[in-house]
Amino acid sequence: MPFPTRPGSLSARLLVWILPIALAAMTAVSAASYLIARRVILEETQKGIEAVTSAAAAQVRSFFEQRHNDLATIAQSPLFRDHYMNVAYGLDVEAEVYRREIARMLVDLERRAGAYPRLSYLDASGREVCRVEDGKVVERPGPYRGEDFFKSLKRAKRGQRVTTPISKVAWQSAPVVGFGTPFIDESGRFRGALVFGVSLRPVYESLGRIHLGVTGRSYLSVRQTGALRHEPRGGGETLTSEVPIAGTPWSVVTAVNRRDFLSRLTWVSTATLILLFLTAAALVAAISRQVRALLAPLQRLAAASHAYAGGDLEARVDLAGPGEVAELAESFNIMADRLKARTEDLMQRVRELTALQRMNDAVLRQLACLEAAVQGLGFERGALFWVDEGLGELVGACGRGMERVGLTDEELRGKRIDLAGDDILAHVVRGRVPLVVPDARLDPRCDPRWVERTDCRSFGAAPIVSGGRVIAVVCLSSPSVGGPVPAAKLPGLGLFAGAAGLALENARLLGEVTESEARYRTAVENSPHAVVGLDQHYRITLWNRRAESLFGYPPTEAYGRTLAVALGDDVYERLKRTVETEGALRQAAAAVTTRDGRRLDLSVSWTGQSAGPGAAREWFVVMQDETEQRKLQAQLVQAEKMTAVGTLIAGVAHELNNPLGVVTMFAELMVRRPAPPADKEDLKRLHASAMRCADIVQGLLLFSRRGGGVRCRLSLNRVVQATLELFEYRLVRFEGIKLEVELDPA
Repeated sequence: MPFPTRPGSLSARLLVWILPIALAAMTAVSAASYLIARRVILEETQKGIEAVTSAAAAQVRSFFEQRHNDLATIAQSPLFRDHYMNVAYGLDVEAEVYRREIARMLVDLERRAGAYPRLSYLDASGREVCRVEDGKVVERPGPYRGEDFFKSLKRAKRGQRVTTPISKVAWQSAPVVGFGTPFIDESGRFRGALVFGVSLRPVYESLGRIHLGVTGRSYLSVRQTGALRHEPRGGGETLTSEVPIAGTPWSVVTAVNRRDFLSRLTWVSTATLILLFLTAAALVAAISRQVRALLAPLQRLAAASHAYAGGDLEARVDLAGPGEVAELAESFNIMADRLKARTEDLMQRVRELTALQRMNDAVLRQLACLEAAVQGLGFERGALFWVDEGLGELVGACGRGMERVGLTDEELRGKRIDLAGDDILAHVVRGRVPLVVPDARLDPRCDPRWVERTDCRSFGAAPIVSGGRVIAVVCLSSPSVGGPVPAAKLPGLGLFAGAAGLALENARLLGEVTESEARYRTAVENSPHAVVGLDQHYRITLWNRRAESLFGYPPTEAYGRTLAVALGDDVYERLKRTVETEGALRQAAAAVTTRDGRRLDLSVSWTGQSAGPGAAREWFVVMQDETEQRKLQAQLVQAEKMTAVGTLIAGVAHELNNPLGVVTMFAELMVRRPAPPADKEDLKRLHASAMRCADIVQGLLLFSRRGGGVRCRLSLNRVVQATLELFEYRLVRFEGIKLEVELDPA
């Protein structure tokens, strides 16, 4: 850059004072900005790591608490006490029934939770009474292999939960941790234990999805006893955060190399130094040019005045010349700018209002959106770029007014910009504020090849934000103007971007509501229970497929009628009075008869809802068919009664057997003694009746005897005879049945 040759010239005086001060100030600001930014980045990074670790620890703690709750809930089931008490009393059949119920309960838990690859119920000797593995019951589980863990369970107190270390096992691909609790009876005697094998796959998958920077990861570790957090320090130290998981010996640890967050700051410092030298050079050039401009002739002011009077609103005077000439030129320019600004402001407001009025309909189609922006904001060209978050890129979508440079939409769609790069549009996405580039050729953030291809010297860019994230960027320019895009257009550009984002957000919300309504209708239609909707007058407005199959009425016949069509008048009026009195109904029992005469036992839940203040109240009824369930319950009760009767018969037979033996013995002795014939016949009848009673008692004992069967050869004739002896008296005396028995003598 040439400098004036005279040492006392105005240019030399300005450069001597301005340049050293400007360079010193810029250097100090740059150094302070770097140090402050470095400190803030490290502190905020440490806070972010701690927040991420705390959130991850809360999730892991919730996982382990749920496992503890499951263990405590299942251990409180009375089935376990009933089982080991029946085993202690030698009631093997009853114990087997309870064992199967326990296995069924454990299978149901595994299917609901999905986190227990192995569930075991151990007796006092450490043998597995039942084992559920991968949702299936293992018929012969064998001895439990965790001897050390079983010993710790035997030493535990009632209600205490014991945990094993994390380990790898052959029967599960993911690491497993064991949760166990002992069963101790009222006398303090150890009766067995319940052991849950918990898969840590969900925990490791949850921690594996946490990424900070390039090297940052979270993992599960045995709890350390020292400091839990390290503040940022110099060198290549790793930033870490450790949060203990309450109730467990483990902690969640997050570690990340701080260079992941300082690498870009190093690049920024280098770019700042380069920009410092470029700014100094530009400052020298600007000051030299300004000094020479002070000598411009005064005729420019007169020429501009005549041009403005002739209707040229673009006529302006350069602020050249010393003293009063510069002030006069500035006053002229201010006056001209104000007049033009008011005129253009009125025109611009008309265009913006027209464009914004069409925005909600046009913004959903990218071409119409761009056209509205170009025409409404007074630009000549425009380009729209969509944000692809999956690829981390800006992708060209379409253009308007690009025909003059031969740029097609296909070529524009091939333009891709890295969101993490230094391109000007990437800065717009990250900054989320509109900006104006006065000269794209001098801005290092602009791609020079793309600037040359589009012949765009100055342009404005604004982000379109929807749902809290940037979804697109619009770029607008007016090449024929020749100068930079006026900064006064920034508010209009920002208003357009905001309206576009709001319209897209409204469209997204409408789509979500529509999708949610479709999911709701699908869930209601495919529900295993009958779902019925009622209006404020208790008329049916919703009738799903299960209701149709349960009651036999298609929706066309059910709509507009009351629930009396399905429940009957008496049941309907009873339930309706309860709902009107209490406001809702929860699992009320109702016996109804369907259209085809079938009797159903229903569980009815009836609740109300209102669409908003002042809106009519509507009703929602869910009816569950419990007919088969209640039949099974009745059969189970009958089976329990028969078991109780068998136990009672066994006790009575045992009590009768002893006195009956005495009667039989004395009857046999009396028969052998000499006596008159009449007395002799009575004694024989007495002895026969006593023997018959003894046979009946033996038959009852045999019938009620519990234990495993033994395979052996058996005479069918003896089985038939024993059965007849047990039932002959009732069949002949009370049923009037005459028995004729013909047995195979072989």
